[in-house]
Amino acid sequence: MSLELVNTVATLGTFLVIAATAIAAIVQLRHARGSNQIAALTELRDAFQSHEFSQAMGFIETRLPELLENPEFRYQFANQSARTPEFRDDIDRIRLVGNYFEDMGALIIAGLVDRQSLCTIYASDLTRAWDAMEPALAVARRKIGNALWENFEFAAMLSFRWMKAHPDGGYPAKEPRLPVVDRWLDVDRQYAAAKPVATA
Repeated sequence: MSLELVNTVATLGTFLVIAATAIAAIVQLRHARGSNQIAALTELRDAFQSHEFSQAMGFIETRLPELLENPEFRYQFANQSARTPEFRDDIDRIRLVGNYFEDMGALIIAGLVDRQSLCTIYASDLTRAWDAMEPALAVARRKIGNALWENFEFAAMLSFRWMKAHPDGGYPAKEPRLPVVDRWLDVDRQYAAAKPVATA
């Protein structure tokens, strides 16, 4: 065996080892990315299901619109140094929701969470939160500018777009649906019709 042939075989062997190492590294990176995404989605879910966050979401959907009619609340919301105990807890609830979805948007932008997966799971919650929070955000952005909760805005934009593209949800279009029988529909309609109409 000539020296040139030995060198060629050695070079080819080295190339094969390097190529195999690169392929193994790519596979490991994909597994690591998948694991990181699962961990991020799990943390998002845990925070979303917490009692504190649930209360804050309920607050922004029920009490926030009324509070925003109060000029003193708007002033304190826009001016951190002017905040008093009267509105501090309410503002903290708003910040909790805004910061949660801000973090979610940052994870999407950083590529740590897949857009499609996140929209499939959270699009309806994101759009509901954005609709409830947008008037308060407009007040807060008077001083801070568009950078405030911009990642939340991005995540909401993706969610509105996803919901427009999937008006019936994310169920795979080509797969059959299972029958869902509403056995109490007629009875419940009669019950609802018999209830007295609430007056304000």
